[in-house]
Amino acid sequence: MTGPLYPQPGNNANLIGKLIPRFLAAGHEVHLLSAATGAEESKLPAECFGVPVHWVTDRRRDWRRRLIYPAISKVADPNGFSDALQAQILLRELKTVRNSFLFDAVISTSEPYPMAIAASQLDGGRKALYMMDPPACVSNGTETVYRNRTLPRMLKNQTAVITTPFISDALIVNGYRLPDKSIPVGFPMITDHMPPRMAPADDRIHLLYCGWLYSDIRSPKYFLDILSRLDERFVVTFMGRECEKLTDRFTIHTKAEVIALPNQPYDVALQAMADADIMINIGNSVPVHMPSKTLEYINTGKPIVNFYKMDDCPTLYYTNRYPLCLNLSEQDADVDATARRFIDFCVKNKGKTVERSYIEREFEDCTPQYIAQKIIDNLEN
Repeated sequence: MTGPLYPQPGNNANLIGKLIPRFLAAGHEVHLLSAATGAEESKLPAECFGVPVHWVTDRRRDWRRRLIYPAISKVADPNGFSDALQAQILLRELKTVRNSFLFDAVISTSEPYPMAIAASQLDGGRKALYMMDPPACVSNGTETVYRNRTLPRMLKNQTAVITTPFISDALIVNGYRLPDKSIPVGFPMITDHMPPRMAPADDRIHLLYCGWLYSDIRSPKYFLDILSRLDERFVVTFMGRECEKLTDRFTIHTKAEVIALPNQPYDVALQAMADADIMINIGNSVPVHMPSKTLEYINTGKPIVNFYKMDDCPTLYYTNRYPLCLNLSEQDADVDATARRFIDFCVKNKGKTVERSYIEREFEDCTPQYIAQKIIDNLEN
């Protein structure tokens, strides 16, 4: 049970997609369940990542669910995000799926939260929660009443919780109890699947920022200050959700070429990484939350410039071990000096890569095979 698969897989769904081949290779049968609200059923594919998909669509909501579920949701989830309503719909669909596919275990992701809470409420069976995103209550945010009330029970009902070391520690510090079978891992981004470079030879230095450009928690302002000091040797591409709004939100003055593209299909993003010279990572202002793109950049083996907003930024847990990384604190007020370091790093390291064997050894806990095996072990034993 994971996030959106249609019209294209979301980030968490893509991460699950990396684990599925490992489950299949181990001899297990896998089905997917995902919501496709508002989608035309005739356009929904029967499979995704090579396995069957059970779609939760508007058609499956008969008049009783259309009337009763919203009424229950208003009581259970006041001033919330309709998590209770979605959880009820998903749980019912999960029970329906079990009538035709007698599964032994459910793996759910959070976010989306309704997927995880629905899976935890299923009677019987083994359950594994892959918590990729931290709950707001442990990352300087405010949860809804419904989430605050249901999170402890959701964690308690899991056979195993698989999550990052940062989320695991934060939950424990905040008084949440995790199951005995709780495994700290990264995201399954360290793979050997990278397309070859397709871009023509160019003397310029191509920088790439790829990902969701949150204006509030992942502000690019400091990097844009650096960008204003770059010259014609540089091409800077922003690619991802809300990146196309970059020039609307910020005034950019630079001699470098700037390209701002909206969210692209995953294979297009991978090709952009293969074609870039230097990867640009912008850390979050929210503690505990680890941008998955950090590991995807490491997987390229290419030079990385990591902008971090706080001394305990989770990105540093990985980038401090990566030989071709320049970590730059956004608290450094001497932007001119930082820009000189930035330019020097880019010029000296264009074309360099980190040995594949080092990446796979140093970041083993972020490989699909490692994470999939941990999930299998904790569900079987």
